[in-house]
Amino acid sequence: MSQGAAPAPEVVVLQQQAGALLQAGRLDDALTVARQILAIQPQRADVHAFAGMVALRMGDPETAAEHYRAAVTHEPQFFEAHYNLGRALQQRGELDAAADAYRSALAIKPDLAPAHHNLGNTLMALGRHAEAAEAYARTLEHAPDAADSQRNLGLALHKLERYDEAEVAFRAVLLARPDWNEAHNNLTDTLLAKGDAAGAVEAAAAWLAALPGNVAAMSYHCVALNELGDKKRLRYWLDFEGLVRTRRYTDIPGYDSLADFNAALVEHVRNHPTLKVPPKDDPTYHHPSLWITEELLAGDKGPMATLEQMILEAIADYRATIKAPPDHPFLAQWPERWRLTAWGVVLEGEGNLAPHLHLEGYMGGCYYPQLPDVVADEEAKGGWFQLGRPPDAMPLKAAHETAEIRPYEGLMVLFPGYYYHATVPFKSPQRRISIAFDVVAEE
Repeated sequence: MSQGAAPAPEVVVLQQQAGALLQAGRLDDALTVARQILAIQPQRADVHAFAGMVALRMGDPETAAEHYRAAVTHEPQFFEAHYNLGRALQQRGELDAAADAYRSALAIKPDLAPAHHNLGNTLMALGRHAEAAEAYARTLEHAPDAADSQRNLGLALHKLERYDEAEVAFRAVLLARPDWNEAHNNLTDTLLAKGDAAGAVEAAAAWLAALPGNVAAMSYHCVALNELGDKKRLRYWLDFEGLVRTRRYTDIPGYDSLADFNAALVEHVRNHPTLKVPPKDDPTYHHPSLWITEELLAGDKGPMATLEQMILEAIADYRATIKAPPDHPFLAQWPERWRLTAWGVVLEGEGNLAPHLHLEGYMGGCYYPQLPDVVADEEAKGGWFQLGRPPDAMPLKAAHETAEIRPYEGLMVLFPGYYYHATVPFKSPQRRISIAFDVVAEE
């Protein structure tokens, strides 16, 4: 032992302490003790790996990567450390370096299925879909029951437009996990992409059978029926007259006029502390002219307390008086327990709310407290509320039926949550404010 080094028994005690602290959930202390060991024995690859693992659990991939790099430097054949170095680098967004780390692990242990899987995920994120598909296929050679890898193989094949192979992969996933929502979505999407509308209808129906009342499944069912050209069945599901309800308010309890109520709502939304432009990576909502709040039915509700009661009464009236058949799947699958959620949407002079769904919203709705004058143009329909048009990115051939509703200040709209909805684009120096709300199922 070199001069100044602690005797081995002290290191053993420190290792025991580090393990006990980890088990107790005291991660900071466990990492501190690990570093005390490394101050004594800096070449301990196993202790560096322990420290890296603790750092990963703490959500600190930078520190984790430092320790795992040290581990593989001191013990180059330490395949677990190479693998976990890849995980840390992947979390840091250093994808090329992460891929190299996974490959280093696999060069030592070729049957390490998680390394093949994570390599596939890294390559997918890099847009190298063919290499990703190969990595997932190798995962399945060593772990044939790895459903995540099977699904990701399908995703990679879909990106490569190898739709027949992607379909096989997704069907294999669903044989093992018939209630996997995302896999149903992927299969239906693949069938639509390959132009198999009849197959997409069957897949969406199977999706609904596995997950009754699923908003995405009902939406895809409508899209597939439209692609198939089955207008009769489509109109049963996409029933704008029977399943959409509008109501114009004039008198608001507790307010001298509708204008006063709407002005209070506008002030509440515009001054809400959570109002902001959604981030650029938001696939639906980002636009520089679009501002959205978070939950309006929490904390100081202000005039939202009144609107909340109006919405609840409107929903109760909808369910009691709606003209659609009572056995319609949307009505029959109404959640036993649910809650209401609401948020404000501000468009500063420009409409840019693309067609979208709220996947947690069984029923959707909106109320309009402020509108630009352009909504009065019944020909252009700028700023109107549109139902039924799927996103432009979906690989569809048939034109879709839509309904446009002119908004009025004081108008409330209720509609099934599986109806795609959007704002018709407009240009105006005036502001458009709506308050959106959803019925969200609770377990």
